[in-house]
Amino acid sequence: MWFSGKRFRRTRCENIDKLLAATNVNEEIVRMLKTKAPVVCYTAIGNNSIKLDLDVDGKHTLSHVFKLGEEEEMEKKDGNKVKMTYSLEGENILKQVIKMHDGKKACFVREFMDKDVKMTVTMDGTDVSATIYYEIVQ
Repeated sequence: MWFSGKRFRRTRCENIDKLLAATNVNEEIVRMLKTKAPVVCYTAIGNNSIKLDLDVDGKHTLSHVFKLGEEEEMEKKDGNKVKMTYSLEGENILKQVIKMHDGKKACFVREFMDKDVKMTVTMDGTDVSATIYYEIVQ
């Protein structure tokens, strides 16, 4: 994974407003997606695990290690639990599927290119998708 240890910052979004409106997402998530540009870093740990680090407003806000191909349960800030599965498709596509407490799924497909990342977001219950772009900052 060439992107291991590299840091990426969101630069722009396409269709995010339509996707958020169609899915009735939590207001905190809407605010974060629209106003903050987090820096994300994925670091390979061995052959089967990846560590995610997330910085928002220059502060380290999240660090999580996950095993590829294994479903994990996580508790959100609001107390609801979600199940998440990450998978690596080839050398440059990281897929994340989140199963919400109501049974709906959200899918985040990150395609790591030479100097940037294109993330496509889809959610059950809508045919709308959004694309979020990140650029390398390190």
